[in-house]
Amino acid sequence: MKVIATLVAVAAVLSGQTFDVAAIKPSGPKSIRGVDGGPNSSSPLLYRFNQATLQDLITIAWELPPERIISSIPLDRDRFDLNAKLPPGTTKQDLRQMLKNLLGDRFQMRAHAESRELPAYELVVAKSGQKFKESVPGQPSPPLAGWPDLPSGGTAGTTQNTMVRGVPVARFRARETTVPGLVQRIGSSADRPVVDKTGLTGKYDFALEFTEERWRSAVGETSDASPLPGLATALQQQLGLQLVPKKLPFEVVVVDSFNRMPTEN
Repeated sequence: MKVIATLVAVAAVLSGQTFDVAAIKPSGPKSIRGVDGGPNSSSPLLYRFNQATLQDLITIAWELPPERIISSIPLDRDRFDLNAKLPPGTTKQDLRQMLKNLLGDRFQMRAHAESRELPAYELVVAKSGQKFKESVPGQPSPPLAGWPDLPSGGTAGTTQNTMVRGVPVARFRARETTVPGLVQRIGSSADRPVVDKTGLTGKYDFALEFTEERWRSAVGETSDASPLPGLATALQQQLGLQLVPKKLPFEVVVVDSFNRMPTEN
């Protein structure tokens, strides 16, 4: 286990980027969970996150998935409403730094980053070989029955969640898309991070459909109500790709300590 950096008193080691004004307080009974505003939105000078947990704020601030936020104390037991004003020209990177400073200032959060081996999948080409072709630039995508049409021209992709025999299924279709692009689309459906190890560097046309694992568990693996295979089986059967379980090194943020309640605004 290698320590990469120590973030003692988070606010003290970061730049001086802070919100113009930031009010954060425990969520009330009428608070409704939701986030809006911020960079590249219709309200770039305001940022609001109601019913936010510390887990939510840390995940956004460090741009990491929840499984890479480590804490011996639960980070989701309290909820807060954050209302902040941003300086003109604030970028997404600026916003993340402001959230880090807010966590250090208001919650006295101390944390450090380190590398840990975590359960993951390596995506490789199956022994049977890949079952998709390299794209032909400018060639239109033929329609597929029951699938949404792709926009014409260049790279395009679409994800559709639909019902088949009463069970939700996911359909991903893309043109002129890289394998990392495919990994990004399927990542939220896997139960652990997926890392591309196929060695494929071109742009390809993909069509993949599968039943989310949570629905397969609900209806049963062999049930007629489960019309499509899970993600791993679908990748192998439809694309000739395989998910191989591994333990791989990832950078994680370890939360050492924090105050449950923020200091006054």
